[in-house]
Amino acid sequence: DYAQSIEAPVQTINGKLIAPATMPIIFWQDFDIPWLIIGEPLLHGTQKFSYQAPITAGMILDCELALTGEVQKEGRQGKLTFYTHTLVCRCEGELIVTAETVLIRVGDDHDKKVYNS
Repeated sequence: DYAQSIEAPVQTINGKLIAPATMPIIFWQDFDIPWLIIGEPLLHGTQKFSYQAPITAGMILDCELALTGEVQKEGRQGKLTFYTHTLVCRCEGELIVTAETVLIRVGDDHDKKVYNS
């Protein structure tokens, strides 16, 4: 379904469907992310995926999302905060994929935090 939603070709390996490389981004919807502020606009910075094995149909993944970096810089529009997130997914204890995503918050009101809960 995800491959079709992004109009990616459906591929198989050993008769099993393979998920598109970017599929781990949909796993974010299952996490409570307390360090991101409700309703605050964020810019998508970068994203990298490192696969040890493909995600295939029928896999049950155990995934953990962590904030692994927070850096503030001055930009043309004020203060920029770069949040680096690392998502690690395993299947039966074996590492399948590590995804690193950088989200950017723009503005100076960073201390007024109303967190997701």
